Amino acid sequence: MRVTPLVAVALSLAVTPGSAQAVLRSFDQDAVGAAPGGFTFAAARLANGGRWLVRADAAERYMVHFSDPAAGDGFALAVLDAAPPPELRLSARIKLAEGARAGGLVWRYQNPENFYAVSLDLAMLEISLYRVARGNRIRLEREDDLELDPNAWHSLRVEHEDGRIRVALGGIGVIRAREREIADSGRAGVWSAGAATTWFDDVQVQPADTNAEGRRRETPGR
Repeated sequence: MRVTPLVAVALSLAVTPGSAQAVLRSFDQDAVGAAPGGFTFAAARLANGGRWLVRADAAERYMVHFSDPAAGDGFALAVLDAAPPPELRLSARIKLAEGARAGGLVWRYQNPENFYAVSLDLAMLEISLYRVARGNRIRLEREDDLELDPNAWHSLRVEHEDGRIRVALGGIGVIRAREREIADSGRAGVWSAGAATTWFDDVQVQPADTNAEGRRRETPGR
């Protein structure tokens, strides 16, 4: 399967007007070399969440998780402090720069042992959907044989609405699943493999497009 990377336009708003639940973090106003505000840093299967700092490349600023070569296969998490809507759309631009080259999105985060995650893995050339329950990582769906530029930014998006989960990579739908195990909306954010250096930008949470999903359900053959 071939997926063309989608590079989003840099955005500068931290909170979308008119909704306390819609959040956009572009890091354009954050201090370079400091940890970005508005996140809680956590770890799953790791001793700690590692180093998270804001860096700049020309005029663009972004958040970076720095690789810990001693880390195993755990998750280093950056979870937004703002409570997301219960039915959400979560997206981010991600560049898997060095090391293990795996990272993605996390949502319905209750604690380091209970959450959902989408994993983009450039070493395996695959994207996977996971539910982590009581510390056990359960893979729900996977799409492999991806053709991706290892040096590019990649756009990831997930919608979780009415038990339906839809994952898109570069604007193209790649995974659909249905899951109801974690009822609480929890928190949302991004994650990096502990042994990966991963860049993140334009981390956005907003309500799911329930009207569009309703139209999809009413369309014959969909």
